[in-house]
Amino acid sequence: MKKLLLIGMGVLLCVPFTSFAGDDEGHESHDMAMADSPWFDMPNCDFCKNLIKDENLLKNMTWEHHEIENGFVTIATVKPESKAAYMEAMEAMTQLGNDMETGKVKPEDVKMCNYCKNYGMLMEAGAKFDYVMGDAADVTIVTSDNPEIIKKIKDFGNRTNMEMAKWEEAEKAKMSE
Repeated sequence: MKKLLLIGMGVLLCVPFTSFAGDDEGHESHDMAMADSPWFDMPNCDFCKNLIKDENLLKNMTWEHHEIENGFVTIATVKPESKAAYMEAMEAMTQLGNDMETGKVKPEDVKMCNYCKNYGMLMEAGAKFDYVMGDAADVTIVTSDNPEIIKKIKDFGNRTNMEMAKWEEAEKAKMSE
């Protein structure tokens, strides 16, 4: 149950980005799921779609990944006016995770973007997830003592940061049109 709550929480931090076109940072990404879906895909991911039910939620969130020695830290903040929408989205994603864990929903029937798939793969690989929901921010710390898993964690964080940068550039370009 705790694992799927963490999946829901991690997925909650997704934002819409473009597809991955290559590994621009030189980080190995071949271990990451690269199915036909993009890294982030809000409308087509059964977890992420909960984040776009309220059109203001993503506008009122920030999301950061920071590499640490043995993994990464993710920090998410939500403005007070969107906290209820955030909690509703989180609850829906957690419920989906719980339904998958109990067999109520078959995992193969759940559509996921590559971010969500890879987040789950980190869990399956044995990465340790610590999660704290605070008043000012939510913090997720993903670590391992195994060098191979640490590499996967860092590749995931770096890939996510790269996709975020692409999205931010695309959003700036839209605003200047």
